[in-house]
Amino acid sequence: MPILSAVHSYFLTVSDIAALHMPVTGLRFVAALLALISWLSLLLQWTLMYDRLEADIPRALARFFGYFTILSNTLVAFFFTLWAIYPVNTITDPVIAVPATAFCVYIIIVAVIYHLLLRKAFPLTGLDRLANAMLHTWLPLFYVISWTLLVADGIVLTSQTAYFLIFPILYLGYILLSGHKTGHYPYPFVHVQEIGYPKVLRNAILIALAFTGLSLLLIYLKS
Repeated sequence: MPILSAVHSYFLTVSDIAALHMPVTGLRFVAALLALISWLSLLLQWTLMYDRLEADIPRALARFFGYFTILSNTLVAFFFTLWAIYPVNTITDPVIAVPATAFCVYIIIVAVIYHLLLRKAFPLTGLDRLANAMLHTWLPLFYVISWTLLVADGIVLTSQTAYFLIFPILYLGYILLSGHKTGHYPYPFVHVQEIGYPKVLRNAILIALAFTGLSLLLIYLKS
């Protein structure tokens, strides 16, 4: 496909031009700053949510980490923290590159679903708006840029795409089981009590296809 090939060539050119060539001190500072922003954003969201929940800490934590947004941004925060501890210009080890790419898929899905399906349905103001902007826009953007610059080309293979789906599938099972017990579903498109299992299954399949397609696209762009 000519268009996809052109995008691939452009992506590689931009990635090569913008590749990080920084001293260790500079890398550690950038990574530590991103990690700090990530953890503070998660802490802000936790504080806002906990203040509104009439629940003890264990149940509040279960509700908090029941959102794919929170889990994905937590993975991003851990990645930035690890990068601050072990600052590198390029990731060449598949053991790190594969999960780093999977995290990129997750955080892009978080941003896309929020902006396409949820943003207008849940207008926010004040600190809620700030927390949502950080978790659904800015941190995804920071991570995608970091992934683009750090992960070396040709490290992640298309045959590894199936591994990317393990976490989302486990998450879907968790929220359906939790929702069945508590009546709380974190997102309207998986709310069994309102839309029923057939529509939830349809939505899950569509999202799984989105995960798979995006995974293949990112791997292709880095091939």
